[in-house]
Amino acid sequence: MSFTFFVRLLFCVGIVGFSTMVQAQGLSVEIFEGNIEESTSNNRILLVIDGEKRTKFRLSDLEKITLYEIKMPPIWKGEDGKYQGVLLKDIMALVGVTEAKTVRLVAIDGYVIDLEKKIWQSSCSFIATRHKKQEISIDKKGPTRLLLPCSVLMPDYEDTGTSDWIWNLKEIHIQK
Repeated sequence: MSFTFFVRLLFCVGIVGFSTMVQAQGLSVEIFEGNIEESTSNNRILLVIDGEKRTKFRLSDLEKITLYEIKMPPIWKGEDGKYQGVLLKDIMALVGVTEAKTVRLVAIDGYVIDLEKKIWQSSCSFIATRHKKQEISIDKKGPTRLLLPCSVLMPDYEDTGTSDWIWNLKEIHIQK
């Protein structure tokens, strides 16, 4: 084995190792172990539409699903810290959807994003219902928002693109 080949091999291994390391630094979603005050609101905050079937959720309904938590850097001013919420795939399972080519998420202001199956079924599709254990008001981009914490690469979080994130989430449309 020549010295040049050996150096190239080490360089390639180093690049592969570096890219794996960077990806591994994306934010992780962990099961929430704390306590939160149960919501007393009876307002519907999220509607899932699957053809003719419509499923309405209040905050208390969503928070009966397994709760998770992420710690976000200050991507938006004053909005860093811990978020609690549920996984999109768990909402889909609850309404009986396991196969859908895409899901369309619609915000209160009409903003729309489509998530492919590999994204909505991942543990990275996080529906935040709380920020620092407090309900998120509409004027603070709530009551629910989709965050994709796996796309946040540390320490360069300022470069995170958020066009596929959505706040003031009101509807999820199943597209088979």
